[in-house]
Amino acid sequence: KEQRDPVGSMGNDSALACLSDQPRMFYDYFKQLFAQVTNPAIDSIREEVIMSLECYIGPEGNLLETTKDHAHRLLISHPILTNEELAALKHIDDHPEGRGWRSKMIDMTWPKSAGREGLVQALDRICQEAERAIDSGISLIILTDRAMSADRVAVSSLLATGAVHHHLVSQAKRTRIGIVVETGEAREAHHHCLLIGYGADAINPYLAFESLWKARIEGRLDPHEFSDDEKVVSAYRKAVAKGILKIMGKMGISTLQSYKGAQIFEAIGLGEEIVDRCFVGTASRVQGVNFEILAEETLRRHALGYPERQ
Repeated sequence: KEQRDPVGSMGNDSALACLSDQPRMFYDYFKQLFAQVTNPAIDSIREEVIMSLECYIGPEGNLLETTKDHAHRLLISHPILTNEELAALKHIDDHPEGRGWRSKMIDMTWPKSAGREGLVQALDRICQEAERAIDSGISLIILTDRAMSADRVAVSSLLATGAVHHHLVSQAKRTRIGIVVETGEAREAHHHCLLIGYGADAINPYLAFESLWKARIEGRLDPHEFSDDEKVVSAYRKAVAKGILKIMGKMGISTLQSYKGAQIFEAIGLGEEIVDRCFVGTASRVQGVNFEILAEETLRRHALGYPERQ
């Protein structure tokens, strides 16, 4: 007999993030738009010859003046970076083929003692550090939440990326730097698409890798197919690539370059103060959550990982 999904094959009956009693991930406040009426959809599998996730990142030259310096950009074959690739970017200053590029780490956490006010203060600091990095000749900034601990709360990587991207756009400095995100928060194709759609050039989801490595050690993965950590990472990146390409195909977009920074999303339940600062131009017909509520949800989720009671 035919099995039917009680929710519906395309349905999702979970509560909207803005109406949920649980502290939800910030990514849940967005949904992907699909313009199949105006843009013919692409079958990302049958038409894979025209689909590409290759992308150049880093400072761009003047579009009105072509020089050999325009070629001094970094070509990455996949927006999801391995830990080794991220380490190479962190130490690009010392690389013999670095061509004078320098990178800078920017911490995406704030002290728990600062309370709810610490979120906006952290966004201000992150944006200021990014702008100062450009003025000092930095080529890549790496937004990282590795410093998260019992005493430090991580800003959502999506919120930080959107804030930095739009701050640099407003200062006419965005094309002078590349933005790489090192986050333990993003793990699904939807998460990665949001980060890319709001300005991230590359992503290192280190916690997703470590979770899969732990699953392999505990015997939850096929030992023949996933005999070492490299194969696990390769399989994850392949799966994410297929997910991103499928989403891009539904929009009729064939290259990641066209999808990056396109903001093809709709916010559900975000207040104007968040949209106007971090997601300029994004439609948010259902208002609701402001920075204070978002900070409270972030602190609640942090408390689940670092409970105060022993």
